[in-house]
Amino acid sequence: MDIIEHILSIGISGITARYFVPRIYKILSANSKYVSNYNGRPVVTGMGLALMFPCLFGTVPFLLHGVKLDYLAFLTVVVTLVVFGVIDDLLGDGKAKGIRGHVKIILKGGLSTGGIKLITAVFLGMLLSYYYYSFTMQWLIYTLVFLLFINFINLMDLRPGRAIKVFLFSVVMLALTGRLNNIWIFLSIITATLFYIKGEMREQYMLGDTGANLLGGILGFYAIRTVPPASAFIIASILLLIQIAAEYYSISKIIRAIPFLRYIDELWRMEKDADTGMDRA
Repeated sequence: MDIIEHILSIGISGITARYFVPRIYKILSANSKYVSNYNGRPVVTGMGLALMFPCLFGTVPFLLHGVKLDYLAFLTVVVTLVVFGVIDDLLGDGKAKGIRGHVKIILKGGLSTGGIKLITAVFLGMLLSYYYYSFTMQWLIYTLVFLLFINFINLMDLRPGRAIKVFLFSVVMLALTGRLNNIWIFLSIITATLFYIKGEMREQYMLGDTGANLLGGILGFYAIRTVPPASAFIIASILLLIQIAAEYYSISKIIRAIPFLRYIDELWRMEKDADTGMDRA
């Protein structure tokens, strides 16, 4: 792709993020969309909504290069996951946690906003995988990768900036296994996070399910579109192991126990985790 398209994408994404981040924050805070974070401090939730607009507008230049079908698929991922994430952030009671928690409610005949989000993510992953691979074993693997990436970023969204740092690390890892000609998928969201992250590190707001869904969905879409099947199988296995481990162990405790991970996790954070046996998440 032309370097001009990449420059335009970064510029449009930056301008859009700079405009929407403070204004979405003002709207959500004015409507008292607060939750208590790990420190018990009230923060605005659902700020992932502000990241949707740079993704929508920042990828427009690539339409000039003929990625129309990929662009429409990308827009479908972005808008669908953000919409259902907003529903979960603003209407959900937060009682059910993780895939297992939502599945339990569904099996008992109930339905939570998180359950609706889960069903939507499964359907979207199946649809995307079918579009690119039809009904094959690859279809199953890529559907699983898409779903697990969304839940993976949700698992990481427990401390300021953690989900974004993990997202950026995942981008690098996926780029190494995929094709760089599809890197346009990441440009807008990476640019947007640079304008977003300052307020999160100050504990003014958090991504919420809206932002975690968006970041995870973009990782999943890139994997479906770009990563070879063998690599996708390895990624799915790793993400599944992390998901299983998170059911029994605290992710935050594991990170705190490893000095390098703790340093990266607390980098730029306003307040560090205390060295106590207590763990909020």
